[in-house]
Amino acid sequence: MAETLAPEQAADDPDEPSEDHLADRSGEQAPGPSRPVVATTSRGLGRRQEIIEAAAAIIRESGPGAVSHRAVARRAGCSLSATTYYFDGLDDLLYQAGQVNIAMWASRAEAVADRVESLDDLPDLHGRIELLLQATLPAEGPYRGHYVQLISAGAAVAVGQAYRNGRQRLNAAVARVLRHLGSTLRPEVVIAIVDGAAVSALSEGRDVRATAADLLGTVVLSTGQVPADRTRSPQPGGIEMNS
Repeated sequence: MAETLAPEQAADDPDEPSEDHLADRSGEQAPGPSRPVVATTSRGLGRRQEIIEAAAAIIRESGPGAVSHRAVARRAGCSLSATTYYFDGLDDLLYQAGQVNIAMWASRAEAVADRVESLDDLPDLHGRIELLLQATLPAEGPYRGHYVQLISAGAAVAVGQAYRNGRQRLNAAVARVLRHLGSTLRPEVVIAIVDGAAVSALSEGRDVRATAADLLGTVVLSTGQVPADRTRSPQPGGIEMNS
């Protein structure tokens, strides 16, 4: 469905829908999460993406419950009407924002996979664990907000659906890391270990990365993924490689 501008709107700002245009849309078929309203101008596309990015950031910081049209408009620096014009309701906006977040996490894991696949030699256990943490945890804390929003995503159907739909890409990236590191662990298992360790650490006031690294290292060793003589700590300034 192409975006149609009212004459007075086109003369002013093509990105901001007029009240008449919003009223005209009230009887249209709801596009739903898989059929968002299409913006045909470059400014319209840019504005729509800015709104989605703003909603995604709010979800990451405070969870989906904090997302409202007004909060997103304030975050994106746009009019309230713009947050309703490009989306079939708040659920549609939440779904699009959820897609942004899961894609961001998958891209992070894919970047780690690219780096691992370029290595000539495999790192020791500590180096391998660090690479897996880089693929499965945000680059830096605090981590509480990250896990609060992950847990609360289940209460927001649209966000949960977006995360489920994008999970395959994340799993595939982590699988690439594991495969090149010579591990037969499933990506779902590694992600579950890291997430479980993180939540446990947060609830007990412990360091998230250290707790996840310790538990993941225990699992890797117990499954015979890395020989015991390759568990030396990496040298300062980089990951120790073994020939």
